[in-house]
Amino acid sequence: MYAQSSGKQQTAFRKSEKLYSQRDRPLDLHNVIDFNDPDASRAKAAGVSRIYLSHDLETPPMLPFEAYSHKRPPAYALEAHPGLIVIPGALTDEAQRWLARKCLCDCVKPPNRTNLDPFFEMPDESLFTLAYASNDKDASASLSNAPKTIRSRAETDSVQADVTVPRSKTYTQAETPEKLLGHLRWCTLGQQYNWTTKEYDLGTSAFDADLDSMMKSIALSITDPDTSVSDRLHANTFDGRLFISQAGIINYYNPRTTMAGHVDKTEENMTAPLISLSVGLSCIYLVGGPTRDTSPAAMYLRSGDVLAMCGESRLAFHGVPRVLPDTCPQYLACTEAGTNDAWASQYPEWNHFAAYLANHRINCNARKCS
Repeated sequence: MYAQSSGKQQTAFRKSEKLYSQRDRPLDLHNVIDFNDPDASRAKAAGVSRIYLSHDLETPPMLPFEAYSHKRPPAYALEAHPGLIVIPGALTDEAQRWLARKCLCDCVKPPNRTNLDPFFEMPDESLFTLAYASNDKDASASLSNAPKTIRSRAETDSVQADVTVPRSKTYTQAETPEKLLGHLRWCTLGQQYNWTTKEYDLGTSAFDADLDSMMKSIALSITDPDTSVSDRLHANTFDGRLFISQAGIINYYNPRTTMAGHVDKTEENMTAPLISLSVGLSCIYLVGGPTRDTSPAAMYLRSGDVLAMCGESRLAFHGVPRVLPDTCPQYLACTEAGTNDAWASQYPEWNHFAAYLANHRINCNARKCS
């Protein structure tokens, strides 16, 4: 799924990572690009250019709500990073709540795998559902036989030989679903990525159909956008009608979590865009070049933003050195926000999601592998 660079040299990318991840001094946000203010001097200095989508963002027919805030919302590219497309605030409030439910309940269970699977005998239901649906009268009956604690593989001697168990007691003893939810960091979707072999286990599982429908609609909308303002942008020439979500990953960040700089390059198909959706807390996102020696651009990614890595940017180093606390929008953090959403009755009450999102960022991405 991705490969980190090696070497201990203080590269340009590493310097930027340290600048934004350090916690012993005030955070300097002076050079962070804000796509909500594209006319600001820092955005202009960074080469931010408005591009125009050639196709509408169409809500997939299977979704019973309006998914996008505009048919053709403003989109932006960076002259120094051809192929990168950012659509700020693309997702509606309800679409973001739907995405949070997908990422915390529907997708985080077998056959998809998480960072916890090597250490625990993970149940068939998601940790979030087990932790909070028992508090909801309508859902508790169907979960009456669900486990109250999740057994550690260390207790049953079922840890694989090539897996190193962390020293923390959390990984060597049974824990409640709520406790383990705090240690959830990632979940792989569709074709499962093998972190040992750095390859995909082909055909391991199907990608969530609803989520795929959204990714397809985004892929189509960003096909061949109007970049006449700059010949250098070359944003995206991949035909979005051919896009299918074959693999992906959901990352779960708390305010102290980071994502080290890396390049996603395992996929056989490197011409199709990598599409990324954000919900919850804002973050600082870095995008550089094909090596760590390229100075990266720093930008805000906020809840509801869509980011696509196309063309040259598909092989660019990128990472998340900082998640910004107290930035979750009220339409997510309010305990009553999602009460009347479509399909809300199928999930735990919204106040549990609100509490989680007030202190977490969720990023869900998809890519076409072949």
